[in-house]
Amino acid sequence: MRLNEAQVQLLEQFLALPLLPPEAFAARWTLSYRQISQICHCSTSTVEHWFSEGAGKRAPAECYQKLLAIVDFLLTNSESIRYWQRLW
Repeated sequence: MRLNEAQVQLLEQFLALPLLPPEAFAARWTLSYRQISQICHCSTSTVEHWFSEGAGKRAPAECYQKLLAIVDFLLTNSESIRYWQRLW
């Protein structure tokens, strides 16, 4: 199936989404480490390491930051998405 112009534009917007570090995501949304771990499909202890200080701190992989960016987009646009869901 070929993409139409609107789909191409949507795909381009998705690919251009900037990575969203966990700290920035947590500043926008009040979620637990467990919820963030579920979004990222990783363990809660991995998320705890992202937010820790000192020797235990780990940098999140780009794939996790992309997932957080996608969820941020969905949460930010939830009203519009709900509107389109009702139409479908």
